[in-house]
Amino acid sequence: MEKEQFTSRFGVIMATAAGAVGLGNIWKFPYMLGQNGGAAFLVVYIACVLLFGLPLMITEIVIGKRSGQSVRGAYQVLIGNRRWNGIPILTCLTVTLIIGVYLVITGWCVKYLLMSIVGPLPTLNGWTDVLCNAFAVLCSVAVVWLGVTKGIERLSKIFMPILLLIIVILLVRVMLLPGAKEGLSFLFSFDADKISFDVILSALGQCFYSLSIGMGALITYGSYIPKKQNVVTTACGIVAVDTLVAVMSACVIMPAVFVYGFSPEQGPKLVFSVLPVVFEQMPGGHVMVLLFFALLCIAAITSIVSLFEVLTASLVDVTAHRERRPLTRHQALVYVAVVCLAISGFCTFSMTGESDWLVWRGKTLFDGLDVLTSSFMLPMVALSTVIFFGWFVDKQVMIEEMKPHYGTKPWAIQGYYFLIRWCFPILILLIGLNSIGII
Repeated sequence: MEKEQFTSRFGVIMATAAGAVGLGNIWKFPYMLGQNGGAAFLVVYIACVLLFGLPLMITEIVIGKRSGQSVRGAYQVLIGNRRWNGIPILTCLTVTLIIGVYLVITGWCVKYLLMSIVGPLPTLNGWTDVLCNAFAVLCSVAVVWLGVTKGIERLSKIFMPILLLIIVILLVRVMLLPGAKEGLSFLFSFDADKISFDVILSALGQCFYSLSIGMGALITYGSYIPKKQNVVTTACGIVAVDTLVAVMSACVIMPAVFVYGFSPEQGPKLVFSVLPVVFEQMPGGHVMVLLFFALLCIAAITSIVSLFEVLTASLVDVTAHRERRPLTRHQALVYVAVVCLAISGFCTFSMTGESDWLVWRGKTLFDGLDVLTSSFMLPMVALSTVIFFGWFVDKQVMIEEMKPHYGTKPWAIQGYYFLIRWCFPILILLIGLNSIGII
């Protein structure tokens, strides 16, 4: 069966940006700004995206595009042996656990959206949240079920413009608030004294999270890119959309927070606890709340779609050579959805206080998996990938991919390999060590 491909550069950018643009941009980025000095963090973050995120994104897309394989087979195809097959296994395990955690937060988004439409929902000892998780799973499965072209690409071309339109509507409304200037000043008044080693590492970690680096989605979507399409310009388009959404989301949230007297340093609860109160105080606030949580749901579900595709494509490839009953794409998707929903359900019940066996040393399963994936597993995947590509893949692969954009200028290739061989492994180690509190 011929492998599906994206049909246009716009489709590639929209699909991949939809996968990358998620709660990391709209939920996490604004509160990271608030906790790390506003404009100082923003400047460092953009620098990290250009110097760190963009080259890593190019690397992962090239791995997928050159191999034409899912995460499962990409590494083996590029070097012709199975020595690096541990990376696909680790990647798929990491993605499975990430989806389990991510579905919990997505379920909250769905619940708040429903509450903004119909009012308070019945509380059923955690089952309400699990049902919201299941709704998010069904929406994601519906998209992936239709395939790469008719599902992921087509829906991304619809969802991403809607997402951007909602952000623009919210932004215009917030900018009309008296006192919005104070929030913008916090975002764009640069103070170099606020830049510290911790801020730099936080910006690097956020870049990692926001661009979906190390999750296999860029490799998987890269395998659907037509061979003639330029990877560098495609990656630049994805990074531009991703960063634009993050900055615009901050421009929606921070001025509103300042106008109504809340602290920008509220942390993770900023979106779910503070913003509903903030928006409800505005004229027309109910509509703003509804639009905002619709925005979060779209961003979250498009990210889950990309991660489901990683696991589905890999599972199909794993079983493709079985003599008896290799899995079809739809069968693989069902297995993936059931496992991920089960993990998210356990994570949800671990936070209700009624399932002591899901809590260890005061940490819920949700907290434990979040720390495990973000602080250990993702950095390990990314570190393994840069070592693999920087030291073991033939340089000619990247030369041929960069050639259409940069010509044959040697400085581009040399600069890239200096970063990926020496700088990136050190930076990824620092991010991991900072995440677990060693530095």
